[in-house]
Amino acid sequence: MDAPKFLLASFTFALACPAVALAQQMRCDCTSVVNSCSADVTARGSYLEVKTNEKMCSRVDYFVDGMPFVSVVVDGEDRQDWPARTSNPKILVQSCQVCRDNGTAAPARAAPSRPSASATSAAGGAAGDEKTLQPLIAGQPQYPAAARQRRVEGWVDVELTVNAQGNVEQPHVVASQPKGAFDAAALAAVARWRYPAAADRTPQTLTARVDFKLDKVAAAAATAGDAAGPRNQCVREDAVYNYGESIDVGLINACSDPLVVFGCAEGTGRYSGRWLCSDSEQQGNVLVGQNDRRLGTRYAAGDADSVRTYTYTEEFSVTRAPNSQYWWVACGEQDSTCRADGRQWVRSVAGQPSTVDPQVRSRVDLARSN
Repeated sequence: MDAPKFLLASFTFALACPAVALAQQMRCDCTSVVNSCSADVTARGSYLEVKTNEKMCSRVDYFVDGMPFVSVVVDGEDRQDWPARTSNPKILVQSCQVCRDNGTAAPARAAPSRPSASATSAAGGAAGDEKTLQPLIAGQPQYPAAARQRRVEGWVDVELTVNAQGNVEQPHVVASQPKGAFDAAALAAVARWRYPAAADRTPQTLTARVDFKLDKVAAAAATAGDAAGPRNQCVREDAVYNYGESIDVGLINACSDPLVVFGCAEGTGRYSGRWLCSDSEQQGNVLVGQNDRRLGTRYAAGDADSVRTYTYTEEFSVTRAPNSQYWWVACGEQDSTCRADGRQWVRSVAGQPSTVDPQVRSRVDLARSN
């Protein structure tokens, strides 16, 4: 991290966390990240309310109107003094990490049994085992900006448990190089991995290596426009607006080619407990980068029976319930097969109970939030 940015972050941390109790500081060891979590930050007049889905120690990094804040949260909730500058601040939660909890009152977290090194592979399974679990979704992690600027590369070994539904549970770092540089990014990525579901399968513990190579990032960006099928790795979270009962998430296009995005999230209000879906195709929008020269340009496409007008835009919004995930599939503008699959997925999931697994209803790989 550049020196001015580091000093700003450190100074903001000192302002944001002056009243962290000594007992809390001694209880939470955030130099050791054991899991990822999700967090919501809400402005409440003169203070910020920070809530996480974990009762253990958690470190939450977030921005309020562009200024960085850090909160150490114990028992799932914390407050930070905040001199309100605007009535409706823009709040973006950047990360939530579960720290090692040294408190005796902390809930016990069962550690999964760890397979021997000879029995695991970097791909996440037993070496030489034909039935090794391979992830259906294992997109590239987001490369930390500070590491990218300094041209730093490395890797993280993550131990994780795969349940019968194919979801990842209890991911935690067992080794990394350089230490701590990529841990949070690796945990955030692994938490979104999806494995094949099997109702009769007992939870399996695997070890996976997540590599951070600058050449892989460049290659992915260069070939993204040529690839057919979902381009979920091109979609990034930008702005998060927390309205208490609902949260609006802005998704942006991090690749060069225009995208059509289909998204589903657990709804609120009359859609509470059900999947609420939307897609940029029905909205007449095609997602491009934030500085793309085509922004705002309109065009017509279709055939004689159905002509639709589209506009190149820079953001696709998903509304979700607090402490819930959202799913999406991104397709190239000209990828008619992927777009047809996206339409079918949205039709099959929209309005269904939120207990329905969105991936089961899709013929293509989906991506999901933390």
